Amino acid sequence: MKFLSAFVGMRLVALSICIVPFVQVTAKGQESERSTSKVQKMGPVGQEEAKPSKAAPPVSSVVDPGVIPSRQNITPAGLQSVFESRVNGVAFGENGDSIYAAVLGQKGSHVYRIDLKTNRMMNVVSTETGSGMQGLAYDPTSHTPLLSGISGVGKGQGSVGQLVALKDKSSTMIANGLGSHQIGALSIGRSRNSNGQRFAVVALTFDDEAAVIDLDTKEVHGRIKTGIAPFGTVVNADSSVAYVSNWGGRVPKPGERSAATGPEENADQVLVDERGVASSGTVARIDLLTGQVTATVAVGLHPSGLAWDETRKKLYVANSNSDSISIVDTATNRLQETILLQPFNKKVAGISPESVALSPDHSTLYVACAGINAVAVIDLKAQHPHATGFIPTGWYPDDVTVSPDGKFIAVSTLLGVGTGWNSPNLLAREKRDGMKPELNIHRRYVHADRGTVHIIQVPDKDELGRYSIAVAENNHMGLPNELLASNSVQGKPNPGAMPRPVPVRTGEPSTIEHVVYIIKENRSYDQYFGSLGKGNGDPSLNMYGDDVIPNQRKLARDFVLLDNFYANGGNSADGHQWLTQASETDYAYWPGYDGRSYPKNGDDPLAFAGSGFLWDHLAAHHKTFADFGEYVGEMGGKNGALRAKLLGEYKQGSEFIGTFTTKAPIARLNQYLVPDFPSYGLKVPDVTRARIFLRHLKTWENSGTMPNLVMIQMPSDHTEGTTPGFSTPKACLADNDLAVGQIVDGISHSKFWKSTLILIVEDDAQDGLDHVDGHRTVALAVSPYTQRGAIDSTFYSQVSMVKTIELILGVPPMSLFDLIANDMRQSFQSTPDLTPYQAIEPVQSIYELNPEVGALNGQSKADAIASGKMNWVEPDDVPTEQLNQILWRNAMDSQYPSWKRGSTIFQPGSME
Repeated sequence: MKFLSAFVGMRLVALSICIVPFVQVTAKGQESERSTSKVQKMGPVGQEEAKPSKAAPPVSSVVDPGVIPSRQNITPAGLQSVFESRVNGVAFGENGDSIYAAVLGQKGSHVYRIDLKTNRMMNVVSTETGSGMQGLAYDPTSHTPLLSGISGVGKGQGSVGQLVALKDKSSTMIANGLGSHQIGALSIGRSRNSNGQRFAVVALTFDDEAAVIDLDTKEVHGRIKTGIAPFGTVVNADSSVAYVSNWGGRVPKPGERSAATGPEENADQVLVDERGVASSGTVARIDLLTGQVTATVAVGLHPSGLAWDETRKKLYVANSNSDSISIVDTATNRLQETILLQPFNKKVAGISPESVALSPDHSTLYVACAGINAVAVIDLKAQHPHATGFIPTGWYPDDVTVSPDGKFIAVSTLLGVGTGWNSPNLLAREKRDGMKPELNIHRRYVHADRGTVHIIQVPDKDELGRYSIAVAENNHMGLPNELLASNSVQGKPNPGAMPRPVPVRTGEPSTIEHVVYIIKENRSYDQYFGSLGKGNGDPSLNMYGDDVIPNQRKLARDFVLLDNFYANGGNSADGHQWLTQASETDYAYWPGYDGRSYPKNGDDPLAFAGSGFLWDHLAAHHKTFADFGEYVGEMGGKNGALRAKLLGEYKQGSEFIGTFTTKAPIARLNQYLVPDFPSYGLKVPDVTRARIFLRHLKTWENSGTMPNLVMIQMPSDHTEGTTPGFSTPKACLADNDLAVGQIVDGISHSKFWKSTLILIVEDDAQDGLDHVDGHRTVALAVSPYTQRGAIDSTFYSQVSMVKTIELILGVPPMSLFDLIANDMRQSFQSTPDLTPYQAIEPVQSIYELNPEVGALNGQSKADAIASGKMNWVEPDDVPTEQLNQILWRNAMDSQYPSWKRGSTIFQPGSME
């Protein structure tokens, strides 16, 4: 990673990295992209005993730093520990001489004890309970760390919430049956109340309740309805009162505008604004003596972490989706004041305060700002509390705590140092699976998360000033007392600017009037372009060649090859947020949606950023928009029969008039929706989608008008593995490729070609491997104004596409992330080349079907059986790494590869 040489005096740690298991690890240790449950609310169920995976010791540095797709730099302060998974919480021991960290494992969690002064691991306890969100707290009465979380995921028997105590080398169950799917923060009373009870309170995020546990009897004293999706908790010293933050706020009243948090009939309803974004956030006060909610206070959006100053009767609430801190007067239970967190010289969305912690003297509030990779230092002594500075951390800080003497803070991060390759766990896993790993394997996988813990000495005023400069530099922003930076979108438009493909500033003219934005599913760069013969590719990882995807490979050769392009998210649930909002909420990052939804289809308002959607910003600037399938829900039911029928109709020349009728979950989106275009699902071939789009293109030609932005979803490259009787993986890829080629062909032969840009991108890269980074993905830019036969190795990501669209169409950025992204102007030329494109029919048949199980044997048979058991109704509800291996064997007829890392590693923030 880049370092800021000017800050030699700062206690900055070299960005380091180790690796992660070669699977995605969710909040429940599940080896899948998403929850296996179809959003059924369940109570506790029995489960067989599972041994937690072995804990790997943390390291202080790594040799394979991962890419931060947002282009932010990482220069964490203090002493760093890097773990082989996400870190969900951190807590100081009672004497402040050690720190506890809750790290997710493949089967549960590992809670590490780290020496404060030496940063060495002193002890680790493994448990089958997968840590909840901020689910770790230290109990000074029992001298034991406690962990709230989920157990039982991935065993086919549901999931169960638990509270466990962790001491020495073992864990002890305190309470079982605490709801299911997802659990939030834990807080503990220090002493007994007037009824002689000492309580712990746990937020049951999925169940909309707070669990109150008697720590003496180890019984669940009660489960209390709090609001929608509770996250944070805090208990007063004598266990008589608790506060709980509710991500989704209060329950809507009859007649109020609301929307469901997921596709199920029994899904919670939340209040939404006119854009469809969840518009309520609340804190509930619970009287623990009576078990009743006695007050509900409206605060900002996505209220998360809580800190309570009982002496001064003030509750501090981190509002992650409002970029603010609410101060609640706990004497009156009224909102007293709001602190806006805007650390830079330009107001931006995406600061995302996620956790708060009070200094022992209650004069300072520390705030983990997940969006800017920093901790804010808030002066509470001032008449109006405000931030006096910011301390840099690793990627996405999710919890912060203060030592008992107030001299140190500890910060945990979800993503820390990014994904990498050099993992003992990965090598052991490959050996277990019968592979032959080599010591020089340098593979990259998007779910190889490596969270961190940072031990930071509280800085003095001067050092805090230097830290603040580092945070601003890491975020490519200026501090409030500086003049506005020269960032192109921050300046006023030049009224005399000549039209160019990508204007220098928002509001300046472009030679492009129409952008077609095609969103595909889940491929890495090396899968498609590793053997292209140009650019930074690894041929050994190329799974699909010119016989299967000839159009996209030809477009990459003939137009501009983007070989340094990254997905901002790690899966479809967050990838579609980045592509439409240039941001991602904490609800998607943790993830908090487990059991409720899988928010890739616009059907969960809690996943929507407070800064809004691209289409709303277009409408506000009088630009037109048409939506072909993006954020339009999904098609249920089995896929194979309808897909075969539609392929047959396509072959016969059908125009598919009246075949589909769709409706978007977001009410406002329906005014832009093309209703005869299908919603998400693999049962519809992409050539069907392309034919419907081309029919509308003809209508636009006849009328002489075309929308400024057209968004098209093309998901067939996801595949259904080798499911018997379904289209083969190569047929799915060929179908997707032919559809893309047909759309480019149609546009390039239309009257709109001379003023159109086609952007093609994957929503994420999780179904593939890459030798540069697991986030690197396939992207194409096709226009008369894009360079021909060129390679553009500028550092780009999905928000670079969003920013480029905004500049072309005259729309200002929505968040910090599209503001600081590199726009794609380096891919363009000023003189148009109007040569049209001719689509290529792939050699691979789009009609080829997977054999039935009876016709197979050996590994092919095992893969077909495994594919047939996966839940393809929602295409991402499958074990991602297992699918990756099935697709590799199907495409390459070999075991998973061994390879060396390429000679070039593009660093985040690289402009070359």
